[in-house]
Amino acid sequence: MRLFEYKRVIIFFFFLVVGAVFGQESFEITYAVESNFDLSEMQHEQTRTMASMAAEVMSDFEFQLLIDGNESIFKQSEQLVRDDINPMMYKLASGFCSGNEVWHTKTGDPIKRIALLNTDPSMVLTLDEHIKWEITNESKQIGEVKVLKATTTRKLGSYLEEIEAWFAPTLPYSFGPLGYNGLPGLILEMYRGKVVFKLKEIQEKDVDIKLPKGSKEMTFEKYFEMLDANMAKIKKQGG
Repeated sequence: MRLFEYKRVIIFFFFLVVGAVFGQESFEITYAVESNFDLSEMQHEQTRTMASMAAEVMSDFEFQLLIDGNESIFKQSEQLVRDDINPMMYKLASGFCSGNEVWHTKTGDPIKRIALLNTDPSMVLTLDEHIKWEITNESKQIGEVKVLKATTTRKLGSYLEEIEAWFAPTLPYSFGPLGYNGLPGLILEMYRGKVVFKLKEIQEKDVDIKLPKGSKEMTFEKYFEMLDANMAKIKKQGG
């Protein structure tokens, strides 16, 4: 067994044993990121090259899900950027997996707050979301834990985002990446378009649930309507 797999099994065993006792403790869950690009579908060589480079950059990313009782924060981890990585390529790769967003959720509260880190002025979006999950009979093992498959969608302006989540009923924390919550268990793996979030580590530790404040606030829906309008304007000018 590889060292990483052994470490993950030990972490899972510890979490399963103490989970019932420390149900209201604080945890930090770390996710690795993988690209799900199909380069063979890309017709242009330049597009394939950029996608391949973005996938390589993304492979170094980590995201944190911080849980404190009934509250959570999901954000990209602060990491040193390699000197050989082009800043524009880093920004593109981070954008693919929403690294510019910080998601704040609370159990039983449908209102989610999303801080956008790359806007001027700084902006916070509010999303009143009641996620409707379809839990399937499909299951698999992640480490020593059995997970079940669930699917849902989220509307991003005119685009419908399809989500495939694998959650662990034995880990009674109704949270996951990018504000996706409401399942009877922690999301350990999530497929979102061309990006996959995969569990790397779970640690019991004190966490600081603090959402960055924005000088401007807008609804999630209005923000994506604005993006759609801007995109339509650009296409019209280009045509």
